[in-house]
Amino acid sequence: MNEEIVRTSALRREYGEVVAVNDVNFSVPKGAVMALVGPNGAGKSTLLKMLSALLEPTRGSAVVNGVDINENPRGVHASVGFLPDFFGLYEEIAVKEYLEYFARAYGVPEDRREKLIADTLADVDLTGKAAGKVGALSRGMRQRLAIARTLLHEPPLLLLDEPASGLDPEARHGLQKLFTRLAQSGKTLVVSSHILTELEDYCTHVAILRQGNLVACGSLAEVSASIVKTRRIRLRPAGGLEAARTALAAAGITPSLEANSLFFTFPGGDEELAALLKRLVDAGVKVISFGEEGGGIQDTYLASLEQKL
Repeated sequence: MNEEIVRTSALRREYGEVVAVNDVNFSVPKGAVMALVGPNGAGKSTLLKMLSALLEPTRGSAVVNGVDINENPRGVHASVGFLPDFFGLYEEIAVKEYLEYFARAYGVPEDRREKLIADTLADVDLTGKAAGKVGALSRGMRQRLAIARTLLHEPPLLLLDEPASGLDPEARHGLQKLFTRLAQSGKTLVVSSHILTELEDYCTHVAILRQGNLVACGSLAEVSASIVKTRRIRLRPAGGLEAARTALAAAGITPSLEANSLFFTFPGGDEELAALLKRLVDAGVKVISFGEEGGGIQDTYLASLEQKL
């Protein structure tokens, strides 16, 4: 996954005196599912609109699937499926008619439309709703229909701005499964969301924005390692806890007790952690489970808030 589908160069957008995106340099590998996270006003929506070639940058550039957003915005449109944070649907027409309308707008050849629409409806689990009115769909189904619209011209890159906003847990779970299927089919996804714990279920990469600045970008493991300087380890031993406490104390570690497990912070790397586990086993500790807690998108993001810009 080394080939890049997105690369920006000092990408910047100003609104008067407000800098929404501040000279951002980042890249998205092909096949990645990237979480774009940050507080309200961080510049996430502005960045996605520029990558979609729907908003001109004040300066800087980006190349999306080999096409420059400044030189050929329509060429970018052919490669991108963009779901904005607020979208409208045509309430009074049937679901299939809605997709037929956009298939024509995207220039999908007439002899391919029927099969493509049927396949897309199947992809988003709306086959049974094809003849029903758009206005009768639930919130989660409407979200899936909007995503279906972005898929009709078969773009390799999907840019999704707060796709789970306002959905109940069941609908969000369905959306997660859809994103996983799209990623497995070879799509690259950039997903902006405030629901950080759910992003961890399907995202491979993360980019963190604060006040228009890119704080970190890369694989989740790389970004976590660069920001989270200590690791929280959970040890669950069989039997009593004293043998484990004694072995940890001999290693200079004072753990805390939570729900029959011992927790402690560990500053070392994987080899040092493996050596500690061996030391525990050699000391006669019967280890049921031993591993790192956290370190996901939410923990990494919260740790990033402590860094100065």
